[in-house]
Amino acid sequence: MAEARELLPLVQSITKQHQAELAPVQLRLNKMLSSDPRRNVVEAEYEAVVTRWRHKIEKLGATVFGLWVVEFDVGEGLLSWRHPELQLAYFRERNSDFASRIKLNDYIESHDPDWAHH
Repeated sequence: MAEARELLPLVQSITKQHQAELAPVQLRLNKMLSSDPRRNVVEAEYEAVVTRWRHKIEKLGATVFGLWVVEFDVGEGLLSWRHPELQLAYFRERNSDFASRIKLNDYIESHDPDWAHH
């Protein structure tokens, strides 16, 4: 958990940078008709930004669960963060969906996991 908290500012910075880079691409896509012949080029640009972000996050040892959702494996589950949350505040059990996240403090209080004390 300590390592995840140490990495979070870097994860936030990388994510904020790529989110800002992706915003105008998303805007262009939203304004295009699905039949627009230029759409493939813009979609490729979108994918390239997301792929660069994913690779940078994964190099840090974290897992990408969805767009702007980063998780840190703690053995029995995952510490879950989503842009623009300010801190690691959620826990998600393996094989559960994003909506199943629970507040990290509640999980620690009820389960007292070893990883919370390191």
